[in-house]
Amino acid sequence: MSRPLRLRRLAPHAARHAILLVGVVIFFGPFLWMLLTSFKSSSEALSFPPTFLPHAWRFDSYRRIFTVAPFGLYYLNSTIVTVLATFGQIVTSLAAGYAFARMRFRGRTVIFVVLLAALMVPFEVVFTPLVTLLSQLGWLNSYQGLIIPNVPSILGAFLFRQFFLSFPTEIEDASRIDGAGVWRRLWSVMAPMARPMIGSFAILSFVYNWNNFFFQFLVTTKSRYYTVQVGLAQLQGENNTTDFGLLMAGSTLAIIPVMIVFLVFQRQLVSAMSGGLR
Repeated sequence: MSRPLRLRRLAPHAARHAILLVGVVIFFGPFLWMLLTSFKSSSEALSFPPTFLPHAWRFDSYRRIFTVAPFGLYYLNSTIVTVLATFGQIVTSLAAGYAFARMRFRGRTVIFVVLLAALMVPFEVVFTPLVTLLSQLGWLNSYQGLIIPNVPSILGAFLFRQFFLSFPTEIEDASRIDGAGVWRRLWSVMAPMARPMIGSFAILSFVYNWNNFFFQFLVTTKSRYYTVQVGLAQLQGENNTTDFGLLMAGSTLAIIPVMIVFLVFQRQLVSAMSGGLR
């Protein structure tokens, strides 16, 4: 094989790998920079020209983040809110998706279209009446105020509806003949078959609830209910800190759970999402 022909065959592969490499740098580069900055001193983090690797690896920022603020409490609050809100979204979305896919009731299509239209409404449009309602209920600075408003998920109902529509009705019909009611068919027949979608939606829900800074910032004003993201914002605002090493250490700790979830379950997420939306 001549050299020009070999180069022509290798050129498309080299181009694809170059594009992928650029994508990795664009998407992963900021996270790597944040991680490396967390080991730098404040002066080195602000130095120009910037340094890629720290001159001296400093771990004191990770120790100080737990002393200048109750970061452990923030982590606990984020975990409680995220786990309970994710569980609630899975249960309600599973039931709503099954109802829209399998049950016949008046106004089903209209209700579903209205819900889809609501997805296009920015949260900024409704946050004022929502916060007012939470204030009247006495739910500001409370776990129920952080969790319950996030339990309904229109996106989750849509995804589960599409997933259930892809299943044949024969299995459900057989359970109906055996005398199974609606709830029995949902939890004993349909839910086990929906495990891939449950897993993928759990990942999406976890990431959303963990990073839901704006809503959590509006609902909490007392530090004992701060989540990780709100705590980091308050740390910067109250102390007017320019210690970027400290802030990057806190940011690194904040994204560790999300990174772990994505790295461990990325295949399940892609396969379930692609299968459920066909």
